Amino acid sequence: MRYRIVPWLACLLCAAFAAQAQQADPHLVYERKCGTCHAAHAGDFVWEALTETGDGLAGRVSGRPVRDMLLRGHGGLTAPEIDSLLEQFARIRQSGQLFRRKCVICHDSAVQLARRELALDGDRLVGRYTGRDIAAFLIGHGRLDRSEVTDMIAILRRALDTRAPAE
Repeated sequence: MRYRIVPWLACLLCAAFAAQAQQADPHLVYERKCGTCHAAHAGDFVWEALTETGDGLAGRVSGRPVRDMLLRGHGGLTAPEIDSLLEQFARIRQSGQLFRRKCVICHDSAVQLARRELALDGDRLVGRYTGRDIAAFLIGHGRLDRSEVTDMIAILRRALDTRAPAE
């Protein structure tokens, strides 16, 4: 009987670790494993140190693909952390620096703003303390036009969606 429990327990622990690894918070990964040597904010790093190539993002100076550098051990990241970070870097590039252009004058970073001040109410993004609908609020805030509001909501939601479960 004892030998049947051990494999079951091992499978349960492996599943728990795999689920946790798959939910790597790209913001925490960057802060803990990258930000000490690179720019404090991932957005700054992506725009200042990386460039887009046909094969994805690469170092602006070295020209080497970021994925290759990370897979070779740069930063000591796990495979799920690499995937999460590269997806975040790609989304930062896709944003066209919207947060930096429109919001950074008052708000330090999108992830800090979202995680400190915002919450999800069903599928709506709302003010954590006011309950105010953020999409409606942004129309008259921060010099955003309607298309930028849609993009900003996606940026802020992603900061909440990628948060580690324990956070």
